[in-house]
Amino acid sequence: MPLNEENDFGEISISENVLKDLVFKSVEGYLKEQKVYNEKIQKDLQKSIKITINDDASVSISLKVPAKYGQNIVEFSKNIQKVIKDDLEKIAEVYVSNIDVSIENLVKPEELEEEYEEIEETEETEEETLENEESPESEKEDDEQKDKNE
Repeated sequence: MPLNEENDFGEISISENVLKDLVFKSVEGYLKEQKVYNEKIQKDLQKSIKITINDDASVSISLKVPAKYGQNIVEFSKNIQKVIKDDLEKIAEVYVSNIDVSIENLVKPEELEEEYEEIEETEETEEETLENEESPESEKEDDEQKDKNE
């Protein structure tokens, strides 16, 4: 059941899939920031997110996430709830009535550390490649502009 709102211009409808994607992106960003993320976690997270649109047009969410070993699990879970609530209310203007977070397993930082180093190296290489690709074009444009001015 999509979320619907009527206004002077017509109707706005937000599907559960869109809300699920927003929740996923919010949690994904937080997990990456906390360095608790890899491909398996990504797939598990996508499968675990459940969205319910309540009769009062509020949204209930449940999801399963891993926590970082050694980190305060309750605080970690509260932060995930806050990120989801803030993002959904800001981006989709929906009222979030509750967010149930289930911690399914613990991830040791050293298990993911190597993956993050590889990801960061790949991102840096991609940025350098983009910069190198952009530079010659802008230099050509500058040279062409100089030729026109002369």
